Amino acid sequence: MGVSGLDVAIVGAGHNGLVAAGYLARGGLSVEAFERREIVGGACVTEELWPGVSGSPAAYTLSLLRSEIVRELELHRHGLHVEVHDPYLFAPFPDGRRVVTWSQPERTYAQLAEDWSRADADAYLSWARGREAAAARARPLMLDPPDRERWLEAIGEQLLDGAIADELAAIPSEPVRVPFTLQGLIGTLAGPGDPGTSFVGFYHDLGEAAGAPAAWGFVRGGMGAATRALRSAAEASGARVRVSAPVERVRVDDGRATGVVLEGGEEVEARAVISNADPLRTAALAGVEAPPGWRQQGPVVKVMVLLDGLPDFPAWPGEQAWRGAIDIGYTLEELDRAAQDARAGRPAEAPWIEAASQTSVDPTLAPEGRHVLSMFCQCFPPDADAEDAADAAIARFALACPGLPDRIVDRLALGPRELEARFGITGGHIFHGEMLPGQVLEDRIDRRAFGGVERLYLGGSGAHPGGAVTGAPGYLAASAVMEDLR
Repeated sequence: MGVSGLDVAIVGAGHNGLVAAGYLARGGLSVEAFERREIVGGACVTEELWPGVSGSPAAYTLSLLRSEIVRELELHRHGLHVEVHDPYLFAPFPDGRRVVTWSQPERTYAQLAEDWSRADADAYLSWARGREAAAARARPLMLDPPDRERWLEAIGEQLLDGAIADELAAIPSEPVRVPFTLQGLIGTLAGPGDPGTSFVGFYHDLGEAAGAPAAWGFVRGGMGAATRALRSAAEASGARVRVSAPVERVRVDDGRATGVVLEGGEEVEARAVISNADPLRTAALAGVEAPPGWRQQGPVVKVMVLLDGLPDFPAWPGEQAWRGAIDIGYTLEELDRAAQDARAGRPAEAPWIEAASQTSVDPTLAPEGRHVLSMFCQCFPPDADAEDAADAAIARFALACPGLPDRIVDRLALGPRELEARFGITGGHIFHGEMLPGQVLEDRIDRRAFGGVERLYLGGSGAHPGGAVTGAPGYLAASAVMEDLR
C-alpha cells in the first residue's frame, strides 16, 4: 500500500525525532514519525518496571534539552515540569568521607571548605567559574552547525581536546577530583588521562535545567514525561506520530530517499526522510555502507533496582543524600583501570557508578515505602553478562552504603546487548557513538545526504552536537530539511 503527499517521514519517535516533527509541522510541512515500540521516546521513557512502580530505564535526569526548544514548542503547556535536584551530586567513600556539590558554586565552595580544605574549595571555585564562563559562550553554538574554530574560540583547546585529569589537576585532594573526573567519562570507553574527556564533562555543563545554568533536574513523572510533552506539542502543530510501526527500510530511488517501508510491507512516500536512529542502524535501513571507523560499542550496564526503603550512607545519613546524583568511584586509578578492563574485553573489576533515585522526591512513580535506584555502571565490554555486572556494581555501591543489599526487592539489568534490543541503539551506546576526538563537531556524522543518499538526513544523537537529551540534532535536521525543501 502506498501513501502519497507526505513531505517528511521520520524514522523513530525518540526525543530528537519528536523535536524534528514539531518544528517541521510548525513550518507548515506534512510530517509523520514512525516508532518501532508501543511508546514514544526512544531511550527517553518512563516505563512500569514492576506492578505499580515506574522508572526511566535509560536516560534518567534532564538538563541539556535546549531552552529554545522548550520555549518555542511550549513544552510547559504540554506538561513538562522539571525541578533542579540538589545536591547536584554526592560522592560517598567507604571510609566515611564524602564530596557534596550543589547547583550553586558558592554553596559547593562552602561545603568543600568545611569537608576538605580551603585550598580544595579555592581550586574548585576557580575551575567552576572558568567552566561556566566557557559554557555561557558555548551554549548558543549547540543549535548551530558544527564549526570547530568557533568552539575552539569559545572554550579553548583544553576543554575541546584535553584530558579531564589535566583539567582538574589543580585541586589538591584526589578524592575531591574523583566525582568531577567521573563526569568526563560518562558514556565513553575512556580513562581520566584520555584526550577528549574534558569535552565530555564540559558537554554535561551546557544545559539549563529549570533555567539554572549547568544544573540538572528530575522531570516530574520520569523522563517519559518529557517525550510525551514533545509528542503532544508536535501533534498540536499537525504532525502525526505512529507507534508499533517499525521501519523495515528507507526507500531509495536513483540515489534519493523517497520514503520508508514499514515491516509488513506498507510503503510511505515522502519528499525527505529524517532518521532518528543511530548511524549504523540508519546505514542498514538505507542499504548503504556504514560510516568508516565509527566507534559505537557501548560501555554501560544500566541496573534498575527496586528497594523497600532507602538505607543510610554512613557518610551522610538521611534521605537528603538520595535526592541528587550519587557517584560511586573511589580512586582515579580505579576509574582508569575500569576503562582498560573493558577495552581488553573484560568486565571492570572495580566498576564505577552514577546513580539516582527519583522516587525520593517524586511520589508519582512508586507507592509509599518503595523506591527505584537507577544505576548507570561502567565500564563493560559489549558482550558483558548484565547480571554479573549488576552483582559487581551493587557490591561496589555497598562499600559506601552497607545497608543497600538488604533493601533490594528486585532488579532489572540491561547491558549493551539488552540496551540494543530494548531501545534499538546499535551496540547499546547511549550517545550513538563515542564523543571523543574524531567523533565530535565536523567529525560527527554529516546530517545531510547521509551515506550519499540525497534527502536522507541524520537527526539522532549520532549527528552534531551529539548525545544526551538535547533535542539539538532533531532541531538541526528539521532546519536543514526546511531549507532544502524550500
